[in-house]
Amino acid sequence: MSVAEFRVLGPLSLSIAGQSVPLHGAKQQVILGTLLLCHGRRVSLARLADTVWEHHPPVTARKQIRNAVSGLRGVLQAAGAAVSHEADGYRLDIGDAALDARTFQEHCARARFCLEQGQDDDAGTELRAALSLWRGPVLSGLDRSGLRAQTAVLEEQRLAVLEEWAELELARGRHAALIGELSAVVAEHPLRERLVAQFVLALFHSGDRARAFAVHERTRRKLADTLGLDPGPELQDAHQRMLADDAGAPGPAPAPVPERTAVPRAQLPGNLPADLRHFTGRAAVRRRLLDLACRDDGPGAVRTALIEGMAGVGKTALAVHVAHRLTPRYPDGALFLDLCGHSTAAAPLSPAAALVQLLRAAGVETGGPGAVEGLSVAELSGLWRSWLAGRSVLLVLDDAAGTDQIRPLLADGAGCLTLVTSRRSLTGLSAARPHFLDPFSREEARELFRRLADDGSGRPTGRQEARPDEVDGLLGHCDDHPLAIAAAAAKLRHRPAWSVGYLAARLADPDRRLAELRTEDGGLLNRIDLSCSGLHPDQQRLLRLLGLMVTPVVNAHSAAALCGLPVQRTEELLEGLVDEHLLQQPEAGHYRVPGLVQAYCRQLSRRLDTPEDRESAFKGLHDFYLERQLILSYAGDPCPLQPSWDSI
Repeated sequence: MSVAEFRVLGPLSLSIAGQSVPLHGAKQQVILGTLLLCHGRRVSLARLADTVWEHHPPVTARKQIRNAVSGLRGVLQAAGAAVSHEADGYRLDIGDAALDARTFQEHCARARFCLEQGQDDDAGTELRAALSLWRGPVLSGLDRSGLRAQTAVLEEQRLAVLEEWAELELARGRHAALIGELSAVVAEHPLRERLVAQFVLALFHSGDRARAFAVHERTRRKLADTLGLDPGPELQDAHQRMLADDAGAPGPAPAPVPERTAVPRAQLPGNLPADLRHFTGRAAVRRRLLDLACRDDGPGAVRTALIEGMAGVGKTALAVHVAHRLTPRYPDGALFLDLCGHSTAAAPLSPAAALVQLLRAAGVETGGPGAVEGLSVAELSGLWRSWLAGRSVLLVLDDAAGTDQIRPLLADGAGCLTLVTSRRSLTGLSAARPHFLDPFSREEARELFRRLADDGSGRPTGRQEARPDEVDGLLGHCDDHPLAIAAAAAKLRHRPAWSVGYLAARLADPDRRLAELRTEDGGLLNRIDLSCSGLHPDQQRLLRLLGLMVTPVVNAHSAAALCGLPVQRTEELLEGLVDEHLLQQPEAGHYRVPGLVQAYCRQLSRRLDTPEDRESAFKGLHDFYLERQLILSYAGDPCPLQPSWDSI
C-alpha cells in the first residue's frame, strides 16, 4: 500500500504517495479533522453534530453525519485508514499512515531526551524539524468552536517549541537568523513575554539596538495599558542585559548550571521481563502507546494507559514490548510488577504488598528487613510518591484485579508513565486512556504462526510447506487468538509426525479444541476458567447458555428469553461480561461470544446444566423469535437434547 499522510498542522489535507487526495465538502472535512485530533479515541455523534453545526444541529444531524462518514470511508480506504462505529459515535484508525501532529510530538520527545543528555545540537535539529511541519494554524479554514480547545493545545505547544529552539539558537550566537521568524510570531503574540525577550536580544546582538529598545518599550506600555502589569522577569532581564552591554559593562553573571551526573543504566532501578523475540502485530495500538509517551499534557498531568482484553490475548507481551522501546525516555528507571489479578499460583496482591514490592524494586531505604510491612497503605503510598517526586519513571502494572488495587501505585509525576494491563475494564480510572486488544487480524495471525512454527527453513518444523487453506483453517479454529496460536505451534513442534492439516482437523471438533490447545501451564483453558470463576452465578449461567448457540450474537431481549430473566437485569449481566472481556460488542446493544470462550462454555454447560435446563432455555428463545416472526437464526440446539428440536 502506498504511504499515506494526513496533515492537520495547517489546512487539512491527505496525500498518498505524494499525490494530494481531494476532500470534498466542509462537513466531511470537519468530521475528519475532529477524528484526527482525537488520536484514535471515540467521538460521539452528539459532539460531531455540535462541531459541524456550531451547537445548532438540525433534526437530521445524525443521519447526515452517518451519510458523511459513509462517504468518507471510501476516501480513507485507499489510505489504509478506517472509521469504525463504536457505541454512539465513531473512531478513526489511520493504520500505518503518517499524521503530522503525531510526527511533531515525536520530534519534541526526541528533543527533550537530547536535552536531558546534554546533546543541544541534536535537540535543536529535532525542534527545527518539529516546527517545519507547520503550514499555518491548525485546521486553518475549518474554524469551529468545537475544535478550538484541541487546536489551542497544539498552537500552545508550537509556541513553546519555538521558544525552546530560539533559546538554543541564542546560546549559539545565531542572532540574525532568528529575527525574521521571531518578528512574525511576536506580531501575532505581542504580549508573550519570553518570545519578546528573545526577539529584542536577537535584535540587539545583531546590531539593531534602537529597534530592540523600541520593541521592549512598546511591549512594556502594552502590558501596562492592556493588563495593568509590569514586565515579567524574562523581559526585565533582557532589558538589563541590553543596558549593561550598551554601557560597555559586563552583564549579570549567568546562574551556574549544575553539572549532570550520568547514572549508568545498569545502576538504575529496572526489572522489566525480557522482550518477546517473536513479538508480532499490534502496530496501531503500539503507535498510540508510544505517542502517549511523547505527549506533553502540561504540569500535573497524570499519564496512565490501560491495556485491556480477554485472557491470553497478549496484553503483557504488548506492555513489555512497548516498555523496552520507551526506556530511553525514562532516565530514572523502568519497573514491572505482576499484581496476580488472575493467577493460579498466588492471590491478587494487596495494595500494601504491591507498594512494598515497588519500594524494594526501586531500591528505597526502608530501615531494614521487615520495616515497611507494618506501615499502612497511606504511609507506604507516601514513601512511594516521595521517591517518584521529580523523577522520570516508567511503571508497568501487570494483571490488575481492579481499580482499588492499583490507585495507590500509579506513577503520577509529570515525567512518569504507567502502563496497566487487565482482563477487566477499569472504569474507575477516569484520567487513564484505555487501549483494547482483540484477537489478531488474520494477517497478524499468519505471521505469528509462521514465526513460532518455523524451523528456519521458512516452513513449519519438519514438514513440507503447508497449504494456505490448511493454515487458515487452523487459525480459524484458534479464533486468531495469540495464545491459542502459540499452543498450536508448540504442539506441531513436539509432534513431528503431525501436519498442519492434521492438527487443523483435530481442532475442528469444538468439544476437544481447548484440550488440544492445552499446554504445560494449562494454557488458554486455565486462563478462561480463572476469568469465569469470579463471575456472579447469573453471569456464569448466562454465559454457559450463550455458548450453546450456533449463532452466538444476541441482544438484551433475546438473551433475556434464553436465560429467563428480566430484560434490564439481563442487560446488566451482558454489560458486566463485556467489562470482563468475555463478551465482545460488535455494535451497541449486541453481544457476541468469542469462539474459544464459546467452546469452553459449551463444555461447562454440559457438565453443570441438566438437559431439561438447556431445553427450557432454548424453548424460551424459540418462543421469543416466533412471537416477533423472526427467522430462527440459531438453527436449533448444537447438541440436540430431544428429537423435537431437530425440526426447528
